[in-house]
Amino acid sequence: MRVLINFVFLLAFAACKKDSGSSPSPDNPGGPGGAGSSPGTVTGKVTDSKGNALSGIKVTVEHTVWYASYVLAMTDNGGNYKVKLPAEPAGSWTAKAQLEKSAYGNQYKFDLAADSTDAFTRDQAAVRNFTWKLSGQRPGGGFYGAHVDIYQFGTDVDLSQVRLQFTPTESVLIDGTPAAAFERPVHDVAGTFMVTDVPIGKYTVKAIYPGKTLLLDNRHEDDVPAVSQPVVFGKYGYLGETEYNIEFYLSE
Repeated sequence: MRVLINFVFLLAFAACKKDSGSSPSPDNPGGPGGAGSSPGTVTGKVTDSKGNALSGIKVTVEHTVWYASYVLAMTDNGGNYKVKLPAEPAGSWTAKAQLEKSAYGNQYKFDLAADSTDAFTRDQAAVRNFTWKLSGQRPGGGFYGAHVDIYQFGTDVDLSQVRLQFTPTESVLIDGTPAAAFERPVHDVAGTFMVTDVPIGKYTVKAIYPGKTLLLDNRHEDDVPAVSQPVVFGKYGYLGETEYNIEFYLSE
């Protein structure tokens, strides 16, 4: 098994070098994802939510059974990529893409949304396109957006009746799309009260509850409880690789 894994890894390294930013050629008319695709290849395009091409995005095509069996590709200036699958191991493969972005003093990593999560084999000419989404349901559960976690500290209000009001402090979100104010209810998610699927950007947040003024206090900052607090998403608690949150104490 070790020989096979090493063999596939070498193919992955070669594919990454060869396919990153590849251009049209007699064997590849139209460039990555173009009309020259043939069985045993995976092609596609990576864009943002407006359809703009994203270059320099790493696409990983991995075997559904064999551990550490994968090939890599990098998108070119047009957001296109093309990668050839190895002859072995036989079986099915899936594709995923991730984007890294530095913002708000943090480094973020995003899973990009695929137009299909179905597996494919080397007998096919597979096409998998990806889009950078800041919110929405993930195919395997959860959300592309971040979450705000709320913990009671000096109040006995019914957290299920609390709403959080978000006001952007910058005109755009992390992906450059316009930011907008919104209000969301707090929900109990596996024992933690939170607002889910928040597009990552810079906000101030207020807690709204009928007949009471509530205060928020960042659990990880030495600040003073206040009606309005800034939101900068990070990693607090046990989170997935591309999951981000912020935690507040709620009091009166």
